[in-house]
Amino acid sequence: MSLTGVELHHDTLKNIGPNMVLVVISDDKGEPRVVKIDHQSIAKDKPFLKVTADSSPKTIQAAGGCWKRINGDLKWFNPCV
Repeated sequence: MSLTGVELHHDTLKNIGPNMVLVVISDDKGEPRVVKIDHQSIAKDKPFLKVTADSSPKTIQAAGGCWKRINGDLKWFNPCV
């Protein structure tokens, strides 16, 4: 799967709209780059991001699951089915 998107200013992280998918990548100098993913590039009804279960104190959630694009909306599934 290949996702497409456009780069946005990092201030976008302060105002994230519904069903927005952002990817934050650090460049070779460690500077954050924010990319807004185009929903049309996300496969329909299939997991596009799987989250593994982790109990590390650095993670927010211990349970795993996945995100899918269903009828144009992003839905969380736990377990990932």
